[in-house]
Amino acid sequence: MPLPTPAVPPAPRSAARLSGPGRGRLLLLLGLPLALCGCLRPRGEVADRLAIGEVMMRSEFAANLRALAMPGGRVSGTPNAERAEQFVFDRLRAYGFPRVAREPFEMWSWLVHDTRITILGDPPRVLEGAVALGRTESTPPGGLTAEVVDLGEGTDADFETRAEELRGKIVLVRENRATRGHRLRAALERGAVGYLVMMPPDREPTIGNGHRTPQPQPAAVIPHDADLLARLAAGEPIRINMRLETENWLACPCNIVAELPGRGPHADEIVILGAHLDGWHLGEAAMDNGSGAAAILETARALRAIGWQPDRTVRFVWFMGEEHGLLGSKAYVTQHAAELDRIVAMINVDMPGAPRKLLAFGHEELQDLLAATARDLAAYELEHAVIGLTGDWSDHAPFMRQGVPTLALAGELGPGAKHYHLP
Repeated sequence: MPLPTPAVPPAPRSAARLSGPGRGRLLLLLGLPLALCGCLRPRGEVADRLAIGEVMMRSEFAANLRALAMPGGRVSGTPNAERAEQFVFDRLRAYGFPRVAREPFEMWSWLVHDTRITILGDPPRVLEGAVALGRTESTPPGGLTAEVVDLGEGTDADFETRAEELRGKIVLVRENRATRGHRLRAALERGAVGYLVMMPPDREPTIGNGHRTPQPQPAAVIPHDADLLARLAAGEPIRINMRLETENWLACPCNIVAELPGRGPHADEIVILGAHLDGWHLGEAAMDNGSGAAAILETARALRAIGWQPDRTVRFVWFMGEEHGLLGSKAYVTQHAAELDRIVAMINVDMPGAPRKLLAFGHEELQDLLAATARDLAAYELEHAVIGLTGDWSDHAPFMRQGVPTLALAGELGPGAKHYHLP
């Protein structure tokens, strides 16, 4: 579905000088809806200047991010997540949005309370910093003990050629570009009783998904351990005890949806600006993705405040369940299946940082429009080349699979990036 290119004047170059990375992110997010949706009122450069002034003088981004992050992580289905849903809902109502809705869906949610991985021996040695993977059930009080098989990178070929060695064992693989869940399922299909992912030397263990539904076989991520690898390479039999305390339950979180209705000839067309609101519980989930959730909330506030009337309908969506497998965006696509052909673009905002690139997913014709938009928004020093991708790591993916043109921002995360999915 190619998008006609509205005539949008360049943003004033002074914006880059006046804004730090946080405000630059917000001003760029304002530019994207203005470019993709067109304006009825206010028009052209007037809209640009009003939107920029609104963010520069009255931004509530920092206060909203603080309100979302300070209580701690927002795992879908927990009290913190419910408070975040209510906070966004209430702010949108306060900003004067006439259409704000909660859209519930069911999912298995999960928390880890304790992960203890011990290399047995004399003396035994605990691998500090290990963290369980999603939807692993608690082990019995004494944990699970078994011999370890080192499968290296854990490729499909590794699982095929060494399948007979895995039954009754704990499978150890390295963290790499292959998904943890795919290799976990490959291990269990071949009779493994446990699963470990070892991080590279320069990275700490990060929380993430494992099982699709609650399962008893323990799965965890461990720090790099050169001694363990050397002993396994020398052929020494190593036994490990995995002891996990976790919590699984059937939850009913809500996506939060607000809308600025289109007023022009393309009013039945929809542009979605979305960000996931949930976040893991080991920290405050400020970067992933409090920053994105607060950014689109500020975008919604500013556009409403200046009385912007778009040609196309603009729909803001805060997704839950992203960290557990994009469940909120999958539910949204299912619940809105009848109108997918009216969604002309989905803009996903996940850890935007200081934006440097525009990413396009699945539609080559979108790249020319975005390249022109990057040139128009020259004040933000975006790379003019738009990167075309097909990745499925965030909430754009369910839309992309249905043929909806999707795009995202990629930016510099700074020193905070090393704390991604960490306590």
